[in-house]
Amino acid sequence: MKDYIGLNIKYLCDNNFLSQDEFGAKFGLKKSVIGTYVRGISHPKVEIMQKICEEYSLTLDDFINQDLYLKNKGYTIATVVATVQEPENNSYTTNSTEKEALLKTIAAQQDTINAMKITIDTLLKK
Repeated sequence: MKDYIGLNIKYLCDNNFLSQDEFGAKFGLKKSVIGTYVRGISHPKVEIMQKICEEYSLTLDDFINQDLYLKNKGYTIATVVATVQEPENNSYTTNSTEKEALLKTIAAQQDTINAMKITIDTLLKK
């Protein structure tokens, strides 16, 4: 099952104008650790996720299972794909800035998937 932890940490950093170092400092973590979360190489412990959720008034379910950027924009993954692939055939209107942001979100998700594939391949070789 897909989780959005890394993508959401990146979103929280970007949305709150925080570097990964600044974000990590809020939770007693190093920048390198935050980087592994963002790339999907590892996940924070439950206690850290609870602190993040408390800090940003999120539910743990939303933090793990929802793309916060899309949720805050009122989109679902299905509507994003439809908007990008067939913009003339959907009920959402998007300007070029919003479409660019949606494409970046999809690209970030693909990067997370690729990082997870590399991790899985590495683990399978051991």
